[in-house]
Amino acid sequence: MKHTLTLIKALLLAPLAALNAAPSSDSRIVIASEAGAHLDSDVNKGGGTDDTALIQAILDRAPKLGALKLVVDGAILVKGLKVHSDTTIECLNRDCGFFLADHSDQHIIRNANQRPAGREDRNISFIGGTYNGNALKQNKRHPTLGWISAFSLHGVEQLLFRDVSITDMRTFAVHLTNWRRVVFENIYINLGQIPESSNQDGIHVQGPGEFLSMRNIQGRTWDDMIALNADDNNADWDLNRKFVRNDSFGSYASYGPITDVDIDGVQAEDCAQVIRLLSRESRIDRVSIRNVRGTYRTFGVWLSPNWREGGNIGRVELENIDLRAKAPNAFEYLPPFQLYLSGKIEHLSVRNIVNYLPIDDRPVVWIAPDAKIAYLGIHGLQIFDQRSNCGNGPIIRADGEVKILQIKDVVVQRPQSGAPAGALLATGLPREDMKKAFETSWVANNIKKPTARNTWGWPEAYSYLTSQPQIQRLQISDVVAEGLEHVLDHQAGTIEALDLRDLSIPATTKAVHQGGEGKITKTQGASFK
Repeated sequence: MKHTLTLIKALLLAPLAALNAAPSSDSRIVIASEAGAHLDSDVNKGGGTDDTALIQAILDRAPKLGALKLVVDGAILVKGLKVHSDTTIECLNRDCGFFLADHSDQHIIRNANQRPAGREDRNISFIGGTYNGNALKQNKRHPTLGWISAFSLHGVEQLLFRDVSITDMRTFAVHLTNWRRVVFENIYINLGQIPESSNQDGIHVQGPGEFLSMRNIQGRTWDDMIALNADDNNADWDLNRKFVRNDSFGSYASYGPITDVDIDGVQAEDCAQVIRLLSRESRIDRVSIRNVRGTYRTFGVWLSPNWREGGNIGRVELENIDLRAKAPNAFEYLPPFQLYLSGKIEHLSVRNIVNYLPIDDRPVVWIAPDAKIAYLGIHGLQIFDQRSNCGNGPIIRADGEVKILQIKDVVVQRPQSGAPAGALLATGLPREDMKKAFETSWVANNIKKPTARNTWGWPEAYSYLTSQPQIQRLQISDVVAEGLEHVLDHQAGTIEALDLRDLSIPATTKAVHQGGEGKITKTQGASFK
């Protein structure tokens, strides 16, 4: 019995002994306060002592030690840091972390060996804490480093972000190019400062890259919350129609294919834009995006070549998209939308997209005039509209080319609507809004004929104002709708084969309305009303 009591006492006292033990003698683990960091800043307000030199000296030990973990146990003022391979920065909580000093005009964090090709930096982790970019006190661009981001990572492999908050980034929260094997988990983007010409994206990813996982991304941005941009403004066709890189995003930002991406759980909080997939020439393939919710201003989800004739998108799956519109913000180069499709897309599956309590007539799905889509499946579309005066805008606007368009499991509820209005799907709508976009703001510069900028431009743009929609096979089935004037309003272009099945609609709704310029070659299923 005596031995038993002694053992129990020893076990109970063991945690106290551990608390009173001497700090670890492992030189690869450094605690900021023990290393001499002042910790007199504030991750929300800044101020304090500039500890850039001290923290950088600690981070520079990693190559010699072979591994380094910096434990940040307070708030540190810095003017920009570089991290090496085999480095972990762990903050004890979200009141710990880094604040970028006024007029630093540097990234808070960048990898030490930035490369547009080849990946020299590996095994880098950021765990916990807050990284504040102090947006209003930074210039947007550095002459060689490019746009000033919170994190600038070019040429990395095996990268982890977990439980990290990013606050008031000057441009991108994370600018990631030329990467492999990357994980983001539990990321909060907190944006209160919005400078003019902000481009304040959240996680902005460019190729080449493969194997990317994102889980639980929350917060607010004033551009794309998540951008998978295989190529972007830093790659374009030159006067010889060769696709080449430029330095518009800095000397190290690359472009190339993006494959094998899984995103699950995005909560947008008054974002200007939410999800973008951008491909001009580089491939995007095997992408799954699920459970996207919250509020947005102007653009919900879009796939596009960004004002060029192009696009190279393979298979993409979108599932459970519930984005609620708020008043549009200053992005006026396109009318607002929930899902916008343009360029070349091979296979896009959209499942369970919701338009709940819309505030205007923006389309839920807009197939743009330059779209060339092999297969588009919209399976599960729910509209709940309480407005008394719904406009004539369609729920799905089809202006481009689609070989197979399948729309099924649709519910449209407009219980307060005064009179039937609009259509589930409409083709051949007026193009005035596109023309306005072509002739105003910065878009006009992108569609000019070749200029001294050594870019081809988009001289094909104006042809889309007179192009006609083309749908080879259109199937609309399992529709329950009230408050619509038409299920299909076909005004222009050609539908080669139309199949309507299982429509539950009131007598005030016509199945099909065919305008003078709309042609339907073959029909089956429901009769026209």
